[in-house]
Amino acid sequence: MIQATHATRPVQILRESSRSLVASIRSCMASPRTEAVHRLRTSTRRVEAQLALLAMLPGLPPNEEQRRKTLRLLKRLRQAAGQVRDIDVQRELIRAEAAAAAGTVPSDRSVRSEARRLRRSLKRTRDEEADHLRRLLGEHSEQLALVFKELLETLAPAKSLTVSETDLIALIRNWYGSHREATTPTKAPYTTAELHDIRKRAKLARYLAESAPRTAIAAHRLAARFEGLQQAGGDWHDRLVLAEIATAELGGSAKLPRIFAAQAEQALRAFKRRLGYKI
Repeated sequence: MIQATHATRPVQILRESSRSLVASIRSCMASPRTEAVHRLRTSTRRVEAQLALLAMLPGLPPNEEQRRKTLRLLKRLRQAAGQVRDIDVQRELIRAEAAAAAGTVPSDRSVRSEARRLRRSLKRTRDEEADHLRRLLGEHSEQLALVFKELLETLAPAKSLTVSETDLIALIRNWYGSHREATTPTKAPYTTAELHDIRKRAKLARYLAESAPRTAIAAHRLAARFEGLQQAGGDWHDRLVLAEIATAELGGSAKLPRIFAAQAEQALRAFKRRLGYKI
């Protein structure tokens, strides 16, 4: 890759991202609060993004074994953190709906009652998942540090490798486009699984683009477009899952499941509109 003014250094950024992840793990082990869990989950994604970028580059020292070990550990941590994060988002959506019901005239007491019940149930689940996350971090934090050390030592000969802004953008677009074509071969309407995959791909593409230096304006504009797609997909998915949880807890005749199902449909329409935008 040709060195350029706005070039990114993948191995260096991987090193920095791994340090951020280790700090996030320590913070989350001390207290798995909402922000700490969010940072942990985001940190795992940023490391995964750099590993994905390195896998696209030619001429690197063989690192498949170390990369595979790292990704396996990252997936376990990310999924555990994701369980907690999802509940935090769900409880906030429920709180907002209860507040909106309290502002109606007359106040909708049934929605507020359902919201209290659902939030209590999710709080118990959240505590259980947070305990599981802390145990998992305690079990694997030292192993992850060793795996990072081994991976970075393997990649040390490529530490000065740079990728120009132009090449980075091309790599991201090719990666996103090829994966989307492979996983969503049909035209709209998309299946739920296809939409879910697009959302996840957009998230990783965003982190890939954000690895560029701040001076790389075009790369960060691309990151913003992927972030918009990711957020639209996230709004849909969060409400879709919450509608299912509310139905299981409260029954289909309750108000909250229907409210969240309607919100999920509205968010889905917004997500599909985003899919028509040029990336």
